[in-house]
Amino acid sequence: MTLPHKGSYHVRFAPFDALPGTEMCERLGGRAWLDSLSPRAKRASKGTSSPLLRARAYARTAPVTSLAIEAGTIWCWINENTNPDPSPYAYTPQPNPTIRIPVLDGSQWRDLTLITRHLAGRLASLPADEVLFEINNAGARNGIRLLPTIDQCHASCSCSSRSSLCRHAATALFQTARVLDAMPLVLLLLRGRSASDFFAGLMDPGHASLHPHYRPAHYSYPPVTSAQTAYDLWDYSPRPPLPALPRVPGAPAEPVLPAVPGADPRALAVLGAEASRRAHAMLTALTSPGEDASTSDMDAPADPAHDAVRLAARHQLHVPLQRRLQENLGMTTAELADAVANWPKGSSS
Repeated sequence: MTLPHKGSYHVRFAPFDALPGTEMCERLGGRAWLDSLSPRAKRASKGTSSPLLRARAYARTAPVTSLAIEAGTIWCWINENTNPDPSPYAYTPQPNPTIRIPVLDGSQWRDLTLITRHLAGRLASLPADEVLFEINNAGARNGIRLLPTIDQCHASCSCSSRSSLCRHAATALFQTARVLDAMPLVLLLLRGRSASDFFAGLMDPGHASLHPHYRPAHYSYPPVTSAQTAYDLWDYSPRPPLPALPRVPGAPAEPVLPAVPGADPRALAVLGAEASRRAHAMLTALTSPGEDASTSDMDAPADPAHDAVRLAARHQLHVPLQRRLQENLGMTTAELADAVANWPKGSSS
């Protein structure tokens, strides 16, 4: 189902698929609507002459093409020309039922807003159908009914039926129940106030919708803008300058590492100090455009043996760690000392 609309005060709905079984609606909004029109409208009952019940079978599968809701009016379009090869001499009526329902006046909307204002925090956490339920109950306790009765629905239709509520008009009422399943708060619009105006008045005591002679505007479609035009506007629009880079802090302090069971704390201290120094060197190189990459220490030697010699040359290694380096490199003490002595002085890599 699609929900195209022409603004806050005109909503048009595409046709709904029929529900399985004999159900006419499936959620709280539609059930409340049908219960208000007729307590028995949802359920089949033998021996009754209710026009709603007589139209149930037709309304479930009626070829409704669209339904529109405005303040005080329900418009419905039904296409009964289902013959794939109609005769050119046969006339097939296209019923266009219209339901007029009285809207609430300005003082009633103001009163409903005032008696509902204390529920604003609670309504913000509820789904739309329960929001409608709470608003309707608050209004009903004070003599303001949002849900109309069948006597308040004044129907007219282009068909030849002499009934006050023909099957096409009844179909429009049943379709409105499906509308309230999908968009429960459209009932506010039907009774004369868009949901946006009502909730704005709920939060703002000085909102224009609370004035006694408030007349809502009719909004047209927004101007159509292609995606390419919108992208070009964004692409060529000026952008604010990027914030200045923060100053690089001084040389890092010697890190204090926690004790790790089974690990040599002095070896961890050496590795932690090396990692801290290299991170500082990388940050300096990335934030300083004039930094010489050759001395930035951003890249470690690719050869693990060279990296081990660099660590030995940079740090005063204790005997167990030096022996471990010798074993991993396959060097003697003299060979490691010779490699350290030949390591380039002043080189950070």
